[in-house]
Amino acid sequence: MDAPGGGGKISLQPNYLISQSASKVVVRNFEGVISTYPEPEEYVAGRADDYFKEVYHDEEIKEPTIGIAGLMNQTHSSLTPSGLKRLERRKEYQENPDHNSLKDFRGKRDQLKEKKHKAMLSKMEKDKNDDKEKTING
Repeated sequence: MDAPGGGGKISLQPNYLISQSASKVVVRNFEGVISTYPEPEEYVAGRADDYFKEVYHDEEIKEPTIGIAGLMNQTHSSLTPSGLKRLERRKEYQENPDHNSLKDFRGKRDQLKEKKHKAMLSKMEKDKNDDKEKTING
């Protein structure tokens, strides 16, 4: 599955499936990023909660907001481990004044595209004029 929030592709194997509720699944990628993924809309939810209330009628179902439980209760959409190397590299890259990305070259790209387009139009016009001359000169 493709995890939201830049979590990447996650294999649905026991090591990566952390928790599941009636409305979503909690998974972990190879880097340790924990994300949630919603169940399909036609999924029938709520059966487990009713069973829990029947068996443990004295217990009130509380909805914690931290960790995996927070993911299940939609307090947050992902958990990212502190010190994740990918995020550190991204931060260093963004803070480095000497770095370049493809976004920095969009202006040059647009200039080259315009130049190529004009050259193509010019060639088409030349070919059109050459065809006219051949027709006239026969």
